[in-house]
Amino acid sequence: MILLTGATGRVGSAAAAALCEAGQSFRVLVRDADRFLLSAPFIEVIEGDLSDVAKVKTALSGIDRALLVMGNHPEQAQFERRFATQAAEAGVSHLVKISSMEASAETVAVLPQNHFATEQHIVDLGLGWTFLRPNYYMQNMLMYANSIRQAGTFSLPLGLATTAMIDAQDVGEVAAAALTQEGHEGKTHLLTGPDLIDFHGVSRRMSSVLKREISYVEQTPEAFHAVLENVIPSKWQLDAVCELFAEIAKGSLSSSTDTVARILGRPAASIEDFTRRYLPAFGADLP
Repeated sequence: MILLTGATGRVGSAAAAALCEAGQSFRVLVRDADRFLLSAPFIEVIEGDLSDVAKVKTALSGIDRALLVMGNHPEQAQFERRFATQAAEAGVSHLVKISSMEASAETVAVLPQNHFATEQHIVDLGLGWTFLRPNYYMQNMLMYANSIRQAGTFSLPLGLATTAMIDAQDVGEVAAAALTQEGHEGKTHLLTGPDLIDFHGVSRRMSSVLKREISYVEQTPEAFHAVLENVIPSKWQLDAVCELFAEIAKGSLSSSTDTVARILGRPAASIEDFTRRYLPAFGADLP
């Protein structure tokens, strides 16, 4: 039996959809059961989250494979490591963790530091494991959908840094494959989209799909911080995100792989594919 955490988020919901399409039995642990929209006789839903030790224990009963995915949070490292410990105690044989491409012993940013430390905790527990380290999510562009729709611009403090942006949908499908296919245990998969480009390149590609000019504005770190202060109430998370973006601006995500294509047997989604999927959000009509 498979357990999915984060199954109402972008990666977890994509993993759930892939498992559902394959007819694979699984259980989800979700904070709000009403937000989990899939329904099938082979899907179990438990309402709770990683902060609730008792609910996690219940969710892990009878589970042999699990997906661990959680959004950025001051207590993320504590919750994820405790979940991994409980998983080992419950007899889980294979844990797939959504991590970060920047995760390493050398990283200086707190978010990838936490991911790397959690990876090491999982290894030390003796669990079978797969670590998925994605590049910059294309879905981050949806935070700028209103600006793109109304003004034809988006602003980021990333200068000319390059990334190989990846669709969260692809990450979720890779997670489902790692949970159900042989050959992934003990592997760290670096996951990227197909195109290593800067954000001026991103704007040009979005422009070609939206059929109007979209411009990328190189923002200062100070301006970025000021904007985020209005939308992120947690000072810890605000500082962590700004610190991470500073590392991206220095080139921490300037690499690409063909891992998604090799695992899924199809090309990773391009920026054009992503933009077409969200045409209304960016102010364009569906064909």
